[in-house]
Amino acid sequence: NALLVGSQNAWLRDNVAMLPFVRRAVNRFMPGERLEDALAAAAELQRVGIGAVLTRLGENITEAAAANETAAHYVTVASELQRRGLDGDISIKLTQLGLDIDPQPCQAILLILADETSRRGIRLWIDMEQSFYVERTLDMRRALRAYPHAGVCLQAYLRRTPDDLASMIPLGGGIRLVKGAYHEPASVAYPRKGDVDEARPQDL
Repeated sequence: NALLVGSQNAWLRDNVAMLPFVRRAVNRFMPGERLEDALAAAAELQRVGIGAVLTRLGENITEAAAANETAAHYVTVASELQRRGLDGDISIKLTQLGLDIDPQPCQAILLILADETSRRGIRLWIDMEQSFYVERTLDMRRALRAYPHAGVCLQAYLRRTPDDLASMIPLGGGIRLVKGAYHEPASVAYPRKGDVDEARPQDL
């Protein structure tokens, strides 16, 4: 709980991340703050037969210009992955594309990214955020049913996930199943790790 609260504190996010011991701890998953850092890490992973998932940290943007800039960033990422022949996927958060501002422009941006990544042969993932966004996120994934390279992330600790999984499988495109890391009420998510382990479908 303390870590979740800390992650939402702007001062901690801007300052603690610069501490040397923190940077060493997260380097395996977040190799840097520049696109070049991420591409270099993807190239190193590819040398040992491992693919990479590239994402830009940040969510809940409040200005349309920021959503458009994020979209442009991901177009650049897709272009560089293709140009360098790297085995890398792109994973986006819808609130980073303006879902909180207006769902229609957000969906338009998502379709642009789906076109770009499809044309370049790069898989596109839609990350899952807090439970408040689940239904809208799944609707956005349904809007991409014509794009077989697009997939969505589901969180095993949410009580609704088995039903969501059943509704998403027919769309194809892949599903990433993670445990989930947001602070949710017990009525929405399983509070104990053991309950989450048992809730994960074992036959899929």
